[in-house]
Amino acid sequence: MTLDHGSARKGALKSSAFRIASIYAIVGSLWILFSDMFVTRLNLPTHTTGIVMTLKGWLFIAVTMAILYVLIERTISSIRRSEQELIESKRTLSTLLENLPGMAYSIRNDEHQTVEFISSSCLDLTGYSPRELTNRDTFTRVVHPDDRKYVRDAVDSAVREMRPYRMVYRIVTASGEEKWVWQQGVGVFSPDGELQSLEGFISDITERKHAEDALRESEERYRALVEGTSDAILMLDAERHIVSVNQAFLDLFGYERGQLRGKSSRVLYPSEEGYTNFARMAFPVLRTRGPFRAEWQMIKKDGSVFPIEGSFSATTSPDGEITAYIGIVRDITERKQAEAELRRYREQLEEMVIERTRELKAAEKALVQREKLKTLGAISAEVAHEIRNPLVSIGGFARRLHRKMPDSPETSIILNESRRLESILDRISNYLKPVEMRPRELSVNCIITECLQLLSPELTRENARVELDLDPVLPNAYADPDILSQVLIDIIRSSLGVMDRTRPLVMKSYDGDPSLFVDLKSCVTHGRRLKDPELLFLPFDEGGTSIGVSLSFKLLRGMGGHLTVVQDDEFITFTLALPKTPEAESYGVYSIG
Repeated sequence: MTLDHGSARKGALKSSAFRIASIYAIVGSLWILFSDMFVTRLNLPTHTTGIVMTLKGWLFIAVTMAILYVLIERTISSIRRSEQELIESKRTLSTLLENLPGMAYSIRNDEHQTVEFISSSCLDLTGYSPRELTNRDTFTRVVHPDDRKYVRDAVDSAVREMRPYRMVYRIVTASGEEKWVWQQGVGVFSPDGELQSLEGFISDITERKHAEDALRESEERYRALVEGTSDAILMLDAERHIVSVNQAFLDLFGYERGQLRGKSSRVLYPSEEGYTNFARMAFPVLRTRGPFRAEWQMIKKDGSVFPIEGSFSATTSPDGEITAYIGIVRDITERKQAEAELRRYREQLEEMVIERTRELKAAEKALVQREKLKTLGAISAEVAHEIRNPLVSIGGFARRLHRKMPDSPETSIILNESRRLESILDRISNYLKPVEMRPRELSVNCIITECLQLLSPELTRENARVELDLDPVLPNAYADPDILSQVLIDIIRSSLGVMDRTRPLVMKSYDGDPSLFVDLKSCVTHGRRLKDPELLFLPFDEGGTSIGVSLSFKLLRGMGGHLTVVQDDEFITFTLALPKTPEAESYGVYSIG
């Protein structure tokens, strides 16, 4: 790029002069040729011919003078117009160069590498004036010492290959300040390929360079943060295709780097339904309220499905359109397992509390019962002395009166009530009396069979059926056979009292840990349901009329067993728990009371 217009003006003038001379020569030649031929054909006298030739010459001078005037005037006007356009172009170019954020240059390829042109904006860029930079040494010295070889090699390589050169390097200003610049230039070659000059432009990119360095540093910090976190992070484009993931994500899902890039995030969901449901839940939130947080399931490369906790956010364009999604997910398998374990422990604890509450209530009732029994034990002697003796006398007199007056209803009432009172006193005495235990190894199935044989007439009379479901390989129990028979008979009779006779009483024996069990299950007749089955175990609780079940409970507990009763909407079940034969047998006799 050269701004010396003198040579251009000289060339334009020479071209115009040559054009005028050529036109003059052509017009003159044609005039002489055709005018002489015309005069000759006229055959004029010699004197007249001379006058005509003189007039022809003056006419030629007048015509050519007019033509030359017109040509010269047009040429001068064209030259002036070209000069004006050239001046305007020069002004425009100068204004453009002065306002560009950098400097333009032109360096001649001669022995001294003469700097032909430097725009005045070089002062803002380098701190040197154009006059100072026309010195080649100053121009070279502006380039940072560490970058001079790089700049020289880049320019030489581009010139050899006859291509433009572009480079980024540092300069040192007149004040010693270091700046980054971007240079673009090209070699100007002659038609025969000889380098004539270097022309180009240098602009200040210090701020951009610092911004790029800051951005690069920020990206490095971001990359270090993303790669260093233990949470899995992924970025999706607007179409939910995977753009990038961090190492934690690859480790969590089992993929190698590069395997997920460009793929649809559908590969991370167990099913198409899960993929679409997530979009249906998340995207309205992302578009209106910001980050979306939830728990859902995802799938690893090996096909295993696992629960995750995640947070998704969206990046938007200036017009509000979503351009990308960023997600942070965390495997919560261990947390879910811990929650399930905690929930299981809580349920167990609640069951333990319920069981303990039941035990405490039972213990409370048992304590009340023991207090009642203690009270009864303390007054039993007084009762026997103060009640039984008068009762015997009353009974004796009642029997005498009945023999004398057998038809008297009063004597019958007195006699019956006396007998009933004696029976009540006998039951109280028997319940409080210690029972002698003689436990030994026995077959529970055999005891059940013997009891049913003993109760066979009563069962027939009551029109009751019994079905047996006895374990043929049931281990032996360790109990007193007589007392166990008494307990089984009392429980069978208690069942008969409430059962529906159209349905059988089912007796089942089975092995448990650590006891043997016998169930007596019967269908309860409508209207005979027990309000509170627990009252059966209290011999003297309000509303009780019998101590059979209570005594059976006491006897079983004395043998190391247990008795429970369960009633639902249709059935009532008595369950006897009996101890198994101990490994080291120690038979003996003991009493319970």
